[in-house]
Amino acid sequence: MNIQRIKQRYEEELLLNPNVVGVGIGTKIIKGISTPRQCIKIYVREKLPRNKLQKNELIPRKLNGIETDVEEVGRLKTQG
Repeated sequence: MNIQRIKQRYEEELLLNPNVVGVGIGTKIIKGISTPRQCIKIYVREKLPRNKLQKNELIPRKLNGIETDVEEVGRLKTQG
């Protein structure tokens, strides 16, 4: 299964998490440095330590073998 299909398969479920504001595809960032590894990007209002999250709020480290990368983006607003 390709990364686009995996993203589509899990996107709706991930967006049920109240902290998640978007889902995309990009490159994995580790300690502020972009790597060549493609991943599923999970955009959240606030990035919190795993021990501060409820079990149902945790983002899996992988989806169908594809790495995820959680990125804090704050609150998103539509522009009008």
